[in-house]
Amino acid sequence: MVPPPMHPLLLIAALLAQAGLSEERARQILPRADLHALTDQQRAQFLEVAGDTFGYAGCNDTLARCLAANVTDKHAPRMAELVKALLLEGLSTSATIEMVERYYASFAKEKRQKLLDQDCAQLGEAKAPVAVVEYSDYQCPHCAAAAKPLRELVRALPAKVRLCFKYFPLPGHPRAPVASACAEYARQQGKFWEMGDLMFAHQEELGDSELKSFARQLGLDGDAMLRQAYAGRFDAVIERHKREGVAAGVQATPTVFFNGRQSTMPLKLEFLVFSAQDEDEWQRNRGGWDKD
Repeated sequence: MVPPPMHPLLLIAALLAQAGLSEERARQILPRADLHALTDQQRAQFLEVAGDTFGYAGCNDTLARCLAANVTDKHAPRMAELVKALLLEGLSTSATIEMVERYYASFAKEKRQKLLDQDCAQLGEAKAPVAVVEYSDYQCPHCAAAAKPLRELVRALPAKVRLCFKYFPLPGHPRAPVASACAEYARQQGKFWEMGDLMFAHQEELGDSELKSFARQLGLDGDAMLRQAYAGRFDAVIERHKREGVAAGVQATPTVFFNGRQSTMPLKLEFLVFSAQDEDEWQRNRGGWDKD
């Protein structure tokens, strides 16, 4: 059997895969994509990704065709920015294609989880349309790394985003349950985020004496905190968070949801803002994208 002919753009991408693609040549092929920040090799990767993925709104064709000069689809340049950002993160061509496709597929109604965004530490305006729910573990290094960009997201989009922090202590982290209980004690005293910052900054030092020291630094009663933590006063809320997370498919931390849509991209500010803005557009249109 004779194989079908390769799409012209994919053929060009294949030919350029090793040689790279200059900025000038990229402008000729993809005039509506700003690729100046990429290397020649990354521009060749971009062309391959664009020829193999489809526009998510408006233009019903490959991203490459949607970036042509005679197309007015406003979503294609935005999608191009996402592809570019992922390539700048060092992702391979295949990994970028997979992540882009998973990201846009995650907006489907059947992919979303029903999560409560109450009974948790919150940051942001109560009526903000994008509820970001994070499941976290105080002994998890990736959770510590995600803490700052998630808070920065709320500051970057103050009228759009509210953050809800939920406890998800993992079995392999023996101090995570008591750390979660101490955080809940601090929440009731108005010092949740401050306590979390101290615990994330000292993940290898979460013994009882260290936890009491953190409490004292915040003007809290460390003895009362540990007494209540070990008495199980906060177990119910921690277990409730964990049950909800398990039901939503959470298996690792941090796991983040935007209005029940699981985040599939790096938990860095650039991607968090991008995802929150898309979520806001999706909600404004009651489950759809803006018209071109």
